[in-house]
Amino acid sequence: MLIGVKIGNSTFKTIVFENPENNNFSLLFQSSLNKLDWNILERIIKMKTSAFNPDCIICSVVPNISERFLNTFKDQFNKIFTVNSKLMTGLILKVNNPEKFGGDRLACCVAAYELFKENIAIVDAGTATTITIVKKNGEILGGAIMPGIEMMNYSLHEKTALLSIVNLSDSVYPLGSDTDSAIRSGIILGTIYGIKGIIKEIEQFLDIELKIILTGGNAELIKKYLNFPYDYLPHLVFEGMRLIYLKKIKN
Repeated sequence: MLIGVKIGNSTFKTIVFENPENNNFSLLFQSSLNKLDWNILERIIKMKTSAFNPDCIICSVVPNISERFLNTFKDQFNKIFTVNSKLMTGLILKVNNPEKFGGDRLACCVAAYELFKENIAIVDAGTATTITIVKKNGEILGGAIMPGIEMMNYSLHEKTALLSIVNLSDSVYPLGSDTDSAIRSGIILGTIYGIKGIIKEIEQFLDIELKIILTGGNAELIKKYLNFPYDYLPHLVFEGMRLIYLKKIKN
């Protein structure tokens, strides 16, 4: 058994691979980060690990939360691994300051590369929207980071006197007929054309064609408006965590 812990800027998720040799998993616990109840989490973890101590892999972009998790649950697990640039992944991080490269981006790169082994652009639509480039020779080259759609929504409300937070699930039209629909157009279509334009510029810069992979918690809100080919893999980061774990224990 393998327990996976994904700590994002907005959400905390814990999953279980009963057999980490295959990619089937179940959700054990999920919470928004600002409403995380450590008492409930502790009861669930202790119940799941009562018979024996499984291994655990953590993928976190919030250091203080992952540190608290490690301190609270270190005795519940046999081994705990944290996804970072020091772990064996089979890929080469050709970026400046690789120690600052996000664990979530790294896990997604590992999963996407194992699945396709092509030149890939991974679009992760989360708290931030990131684009990460992996070449078919296994080199991670970097990419782009922009505000996520929820962050844009919140920031427009916070930094202005009259703009409200809008429902991003409502239909989006290029020409907004009122303030709310204009905000949705700017956020959703602005993000989509930002993604498309950046990837096109990267393709021209590298002189390669990129296969586009879409993932992330907000991907559902933008994917129906995408006007270019892509593969949608909502659990890419979990698959990457599993593969990194297997590489670690088999080395």
